[in-house]
Amino acid sequence: MRKVFTILAATMVAGTASAQEAPAPTVVMPVVSGEVSLDFAETAGGSIGGTMGLDLGIDAGDIAYIDLGLSATDGNAVTLDNWEVGTELGGVGVALGDDINLFSEAEDGSTLSAPGGAESVRVTVGGAAVAVGLTDWTDDITDFSNVQGSYTVGDVSELSAVTVAAEMDLADDTLLLGASAGYGWNDIGITGHLTWEEDGYNSDTTDATVMGDLIGYEVVASLGSLTGYVNGNDQSIDAADVEWIQNIGASYEYELGGATFTAGANYDMIAEELAPTAGISFSF
Repeated sequence: MRKVFTILAATMVAGTASAQEAPAPTVVMPVVSGEVSLDFAETAGGSIGGTMGLDLGIDAGDIAYIDLGLSATDGNAVTLDNWEVGTELGGVGVALGDDINLFSEAEDGSTLSAPGGAESVRVTVGGAAVAVGLTDWTDDITDFSNVQGSYTVGDVSELSAVTVAAEMDLADDTLLLGASAGYGWNDIGITGHLTWEEDGYNSDTTDATVMGDLIGYEVVASLGSLTGYVNGNDQSIDAADVEWIQNIGASYEYELGGATFTAGANYDMIAEELAPTAGISFSF
């Protein structure tokens, strides 16, 4: 009997020592980051109005990430403008959100055609991406509204990249094509954006409504904290008069402590109106 107790005691001691030597499992703590912004711009009534924005990001390492875009105006409730959740496993990324756009983003973008903005499921592998839009994901996740695809070569963050993208609208079977190319060197960068939309042209004339393909462009140049752009498309007020240069704008960004100040303006060549903007943001 004494031998039995001796064996049991030795086993318990060995098990305890083994448990103490085993490394504790790594616990991934989510990292929360975000930005609070105050933006001021001219309203439709000609006065200067302000809005507050809050962008939150939650990164749980290899598990998942959550990106929430919130905004609020004084006296009103906070609203969720856009959201995205996703994860990456083995070099394949999967995401679901309501602001998934595979086309390259320009500085102003008002003269470029944009894909549909419904909730979408995106799959990325390297520089290739495919997104399927959902007509109403709360009602039927098998009802698709559009399909996007894109491929990027280079580093977009360094302004040296080429991106080609396409979208098929499944409701009316129209095609949207886009391309962008940029080059960056030190603090200097220049990027060109181009879109072609099938049957995107719609100009009301005295005789009839003219339908046709719509071509839009934007050229963006940056030097340090200064950014300027020029854009336009062949959508005209008069079918016989195309204004290829429709907007000219510039903005400047200055960082002081933990705050980022921005100031800029856009001049509408058609309306002959100048629209100044200003803002301040704090990142955490």
